[in-house]
Order: sequence, then structure tokens, then C-alpha cells
Amino acid sequence: MRKLISLLVIALCCVCSDGAANDYLNRCNLKLLDVIMEDIFSPPVAGRIQVYSNIAAYEVLCLKYNTLHSLSRQITHLQAIPKPTKKIDYAVAAECAFIGVAKKLVYSEHLLDSFLNAEKRYWPKNPALIQQSTAYAQTVTQYLFEWIKKDHYIETRTMQRYVLNDSLGAWKPTAPEYNNALEPNWPLIRSFVAPRSDYVKAIPNIPYSEDKTSLYYQNALAVYLSDQEKDSSKINTALYWDDNPNTAVVKGHATYFIHKVTPGGHWMKITAQALRKVKANEEQSAEVFTLVSIAIFEGFLSCWAEKFQSNSVRPETYINRLIDAKWLPLIETPPFPEYTSGHSVVSAAASSMLTHFFPKMYPVVDSSQMYLGLAPRTFKSFRDASDQASVSRFYGGIHYMPSLDNGALQGREVTGFILDKIKTRR
Repeated sequence: MRKLISLLVIALCCVCSDGAANDYLNRCNLKLLDVIMEDIFSPPVAGRIQVYSNIAAYEVLCLKYNTLHSLSRQITHLQAIPKPTKKIDYAVAAECAFIGVAKKLVYSEHLLDSFLNAEKRYWPKNPALIQQSTAYAQTVTQYLFEWIKKDHYIETRTMQRYVLNDSLGAWKPTAPEYNNALEPNWPLIRSFVAPRSDYVKAIPNIPYSEDKTSLYYQNALAVYLSDQEKDSSKINTALYWDDNPNTAVVKGHATYFIHKVTPGGHWMKITAQALRKVKANEEQSAEVFTLVSIAIFEGFLSCWAEKFQSNSVRPETYINRLIDAKWLPLIETPPFPEYTSGHSVVSAAASSMLTHFFPKMYPVVDSSQMYLGLAPRTFKSFRDASDQASVSRFYGGIHYMPSLDNGALQGREVTGFILDKIKTRR
């Protein structure tokens, strides 16, 4: 009897250990989100870090699973990674490649070093195999980094900043920091699936007008009147989906900042929860994380191309000038043009990709904001969650409704384009 119990305990420990080991992509992504928050990367830059890290792991695992189709020659300028010349553990190599690429794109490398060191408890107890696997991961990391460096990101760091436009309908800096526009050159970043960042064009914005009978004025008035309702449900929704990576809080002469996950990071957390819900294996996790991160990256790219082309004024600026000079939105207005809504585009892109993989997953429970003291929310579907994320920007007072509706359409079209261009299964 004792022998039987001992065997059962050992078996249970093995199952738990294997389960933890197979969940390494989930842990990698969640740790990377922590580091991105620590380093306060902007939403588009965060999306870039997330996608390249996941591509690194995915490409390694394509050599392990003959059912997975490499992204090489499917996405712009990516050629096949070198194959290992010695026996390796593919999970160790994939995890090290993920962290290796991530370390080249963040500031707080030591946090990722500490994380990877803790991960070693899940690795095989074979020093030679581990050395060969980590050495191979370094080769893949350097190979991919040469490709990454050619995406024009480095060049955009030294380009001219946004130049303010005197037009009344053009974007202007807003309180409390009055920062210049964020990433005005982002549309020059290389797309994975198209020659130009504006390959998906949003429905044209409503023409700017200050006439009180105009549709533009009525949309601004709707934002203002919604805020005056002080509806607790709408307020809580706006705060739940705020996702401002660096919110400034001003109290008298003191200013402090609250670091939060980005909109794309929020959806990567939802992705992690979905994968854990279905008990996804290594192969499925790599595929889903990679394509969702591509959808988020391309969503930001498409959105930013529209933002700096239409260059639309924010509700805060418009309402202060024409409706109520003392009005402030519920959440902080981010420093870039209004149309289209980045949260709407990215949420629709990510939710559409998740729906592609999990069409019958409902309800969807999101507990990703508990670190902020916000209770989990339950949604009928990924689409339902993305619709709420989108309208939250109206409740928060930072977007007009057309920007939300048209941004969601734009995001879904982005994901449709990606799925037409990229095949992950043979």
C-alpha cells in the first residue's frame, strides 16, 4: 500500500513538473510584460518587443514540429534560421531564444536574466544538452537580431519629431504634461505582411467643423454629455481598460506616475489566460502567441499610419475651446492624434485572431487587471471584450464614437489580411 502511494505521489509530481515545463511560453510572455511595464515602453514599441520575442521561439519550434509552418519567406525579409548541428532540447532553445531577443530590445536585461535563471529548474538535468541548446539559442538570437535591426526602428529614433500644426482641427498637446506627439514616424516601421504600413485604410474621418449643427460638434458634445452622467458602470469600464503605461497623477505641486500594462499587453494577458484555459501544449502556445502578437503589432502600425495622416484633434482640446473650458476627461488623454482609436484597432485585431483559434470559447474571463485591484470581468466572447475595450475610450472621454467604430473595423480587417498572408500549419 505504501509503495502504491509512493508511486502515485511520484507520478503526480512528474505530471505537475511536465505541466509547468510546458507552460514556459506563457511564463515568458507574462514576464516580458512585467519588464515592459518596468521600462515604460510606449504601446507601439511594446508591441514590437512582444512580437519579435515570440517569433524567435516560434521559429525554433518549427524545427521540432513538422506540422508548424515557418514564417520565413512568409513575412517581410525573414529567411530560415540556421538549423542546429548538435542535439538540442527544443524547449530550452526556444525559451532562451525568446529571452535572448527580448533582452536586446528592453532596458532591464537583468530582470530577464533572473527569470531565465529561475526557469532552469524545469530544464533537463543534462549539462551537455543544455550547453548545446543555449549555444544554439544564441546563434538564433543573433541571426534574428540582424533581421530585426533592418525594420527602420533605429532610424526613426533620430528623425524629426512631430511639428505642431496651426489648423484648428489638428492635434494639439494636452494636460497634464503637454507632451509632444508619440511616435510620429512609426508608420515607417517595416510591416510583416505588406510593403506599406497603410495597407489597411480606415473609413475617412468626419470632416472637422465647429458649427453646432455639424456631426463633428455633435460627436464632441456626446463625449461631454456622457461624462456629465457620472455613470459608475461606464466609469469603471473606462478605468478597467485604461491601459496607459505611464499615467501621470497630479496632486497640488506633486506629480507621480502609475505604470500599467499597454493595450497590446492587456490582450497578451488575455491570450495567456485563454491558452491556460484550454491547457494548450507547446506547439499551440507558440502558434497562438505569435499570431496574436503579429496582429497587435500590425494593428498599431495600421492605426498609427491613419493617426498621423488624418491628424485629428482630441475631444479634450475641442471641448475646452468650444463647450467647457474647464472640462477634463476621466482618463488621461494620450499624446497622439485621435483618429482612429488605437485601443479599438488593436483590441479588434487581437480578439479576431483569438476567435480564429478559439471560435467557441465562451464565456471569456479576464483577470488580468487584478494587479490594479480591479475584479475579473466576464465576457460572452472575445468580440464582446474588444467591443467593451473600444467603447471604454468614449466613456473615458478621449475618443469620439466614429473613431471607435471605424477603428474596430480597421482592426478586424488587419487580422483578416494577416490570416490571408500567413500560414502556420502545413
